Amino acid sequence: MTKFTSLREKRLWFWASIILMAIFSTLFFGGQIINFMIEKRLIEQSTFYLFLFLVSVFIISGWRSTEQKLEYWLYAGVFAVCGMALLRMDLTTAERSHMFEYGLLAIVIYEALYERKVNGKKIKSPALIAIFASGTIGLLDEIIQVFLPYRVFDPIDIGFNYFASAFGVLISLAVSWLRSKIKSQFSHKKE
Repeated sequence: MTKFTSLREKRLWFWASIILMAIFSTLFFGGQIINFMIEKRLIEQSTFYLFLFLVSVFIISGWRSTEQKLEYWLYAGVFAVCGMALLRMDLTTAERSHMFEYGLLAIVIYEALYERKVNGKKIKSPALIAIFASGTIGLLDEIIQVFLPYRVFDPIDIGFNYFASAFGVLISLAVSWLRSKIKSQFSHKKE
């Protein structure tokens, strides 16, 4: 049995398992839901409202300190840029959902592995492991689709799942780097 190094790591693995279950649950009924959402034009609307909700949460939770306000605005900005980039790409709705699913899964796995490393466990490269693990889960997702009559195996999706995983982890690393720069700026101003 794996022992968690912290409560945060345990929570991150819990959320990774929830995301994983959500991804695999779409194998059986996701197509019908996506088709319904496309028919009713709910994809674009829900993306817009979720984005507004996300920005609102960042703003409200950032009232505690100026440093945290900037950090939350940073996250909101990164999400906005990534969201707009995804909307502008010539991607199908399914490919866009892969970006969110596997990108988020990779970020959560990366954060869990990084937390484990920070707490003294030997993890050589949490970022690469997270990208490989999340992408491989996407590979398994595609392989399962070979055996489902109402789903389509698409080798391009396999590459796209690895790309989405790398994209998610790289965004996470970029935000961490920017966050450290913001914190260092505030620590210099306090001195």
